[in-house]
Amino acid sequence: MDLLALRWLPVLPPSDGRASATLAGEVVPDAGWSGAPGFLHGGMAAALLDDCMGGLSHALDRIATITATLDLRFRRPVPLDGQKVRVEAWRESPELRRRTRVHGRLLLADGAPAVEATALMVSTGQAV
Repeated sequence: MDLLALRWLPVLPPSDGRASATLAGEVVPDAGWSGAPGFLHGGMAAALLDDCMGGLSHALDRIATITATLDLRFRRPVPLDGQKVRVEAWRESPELRRRTRVHGRLLLADGAPAVEATALMVSTGQAV
């Protein structure tokens, strides 16, 4: 799957105490994305989350953002077993600001959180 395709994932309405809508979708990690044998490389997990989190302002506001900081918390390894993982992104406030805190997570097929992320995204002000 092309990572950039994450920008066109479905947008779900605000729920679960989230202030903004959520960009969410599923992907089957490619076997070529391995780190330790049989598991997703942490850098690829970061890339999936960063692209989804950056795509949030694209989907909600049609404005490009760039990542200023990206903090990751690895909770569980992601097996490369052919099962889908879910990637999600939402922000703390419903509206886009010049600097916006965005949250994301990568969920295993059973719904368990594998990687959680927080990013500071900076608006470029450019329409996309």
